[in-house]
Amino acid sequence: MAQKPLTPAKPGQTAAKDPVLMRSFYRDDFPIIRKAFITFGICLAISGMLIGATQFFLAKLTAINLQAQSELGQAQGKYTAATNEKNEIREFQPMYLELVQRGFVGEEKRLDAIEFIHAIQESRKLLPITYEISPQQIVQMDPSVQTGELEVRASKLIAHIGLLHEGDILTFLSDLSSKGIFIPQSCSIKPDVGARVATLSVQLQGECTLNWITMGRHAPAEGTATDAAAADAAAEPSAK
Repeated sequence: MAQKPLTPAKPGQTAAKDPVLMRSFYRDDFPIIRKAFITFGICLAISGMLIGATQFFLAKLTAINLQAQSELGQAQGKYTAATNEKNEIREFQPMYLELVQRGFVGEEKRLDAIEFIHAIQESRKLLPITYEISPQQIVQMDPSVQTGELEVRASKLIAHIGLLHEGDILTFLSDLSSKGIFIPQSCSIKPDVGARVATLSVQLQGECTLNWITMGRHAPAEGTATDAAAADAAAEPSAK
């Protein structure tokens, strides 16, 4: 079959454009994938938002978890301290109650001590007892001893006892120690000049110096102390 000869192009005439070479992606191909591309972009944006929200909530939950662990540690520490305190109270409560009963813990009760001295004299059938109680003083403790809000106080008690024999003074000191912490500092016994052997009269004169020890809280501030003193002064006539 004979081929058709190509006719040369005339001068000034351009060759026809190739339709394959002149195809445009944005005009011809992009409309085909536009919906898929938009869907992909939306999915990508949603994925980014979900990742960001997940990281935000994860960080928030991590902070909440750390705070919960800290609060749990504090609660466990408080529970342990409360348990130890409860065990200490259970262990030392009998001793504490005994010290309260003996008058060591709390304020000094001089009227009770005086009444107890008279009760000892009457119950033991002792001869008359006279006494002197000095003003209460704060005992300076060693700095290494931790007393917290408490302070140790002492009052000097000098007792003059008429004795039939030496054992009376020992009986007096033994009974007195059951009502408080009385620490003997010195005791002296000497014969009575006017003693009569034939009668039940004073044969010996005994004199004992004791420190009456108590423990209580530190004294309140000056204003509070003044108010407390005024209240005590107001209550004193009714007590009499």
